[in-house]
Amino acid sequence: VDKPGKLQHIFEMVWGFINDTVDQVGIHHGHIYAPYIATVFILILSCNLIGMIPGLEAPTMVPYVPAGLAIVTFIYYNFRGFQANGIGYLKHLAGPVAWLAPLMIPIELVSHFVRPLSLTVRLYGNMFAGEQVTNVFLDLTKLFIPVVFMALHVFVAFVQAYVFTLLTTIYVSTATAHEH
Repeated sequence: VDKPGKLQHIFEMVWGFINDTVDQVGIHHGHIYAPYIATVFILILSCNLIGMIPGLEAPTMVPYVPAGLAIVTFIYYNFRGFQANGIGYLKHLAGPVAWLAPLMIPIELVSHFVRPLSLTVRLYGNMFAGEQVTNVFLDLTKLFIPVVFMALHVFVAFVQAYVFTLLTTIYVSTATAHEH
């Protein structure tokens, strides 16, 4: 495009940010995973910011939305792990040495199955709390002080989208890593 608009600049900035994050986490061939990770970031940020519109509630304040995103992320990174490593993907559950496998396998399984719960509770809890604080101060004071809390709400929306995205990136990185 000869003269890109503001919206294109914003999305190119988000795309560059996601690619930098993927590179910093150390995912090999990160361009394969960047579209999913960017989609998660944009979706969560959009859902979080919807709560800023008067009369609307952020979809991430309903536990089903963060849970759905977390479950899809869980399926995605495990699928990509099997795709990258084949059945050898399961070897990382056994730990570094064979004699530790009976101890490590249950620990790793619990760790993997708690990840969706962790992602869900983190996103839901923080967005719910931020929305409640903003609403309380909107009810108490009508004009000036709520602006500060609304700015805080926007900040929390960005941070929560970034944290979910970063954890997704880390999970994909560990699932697709090739042990040497």
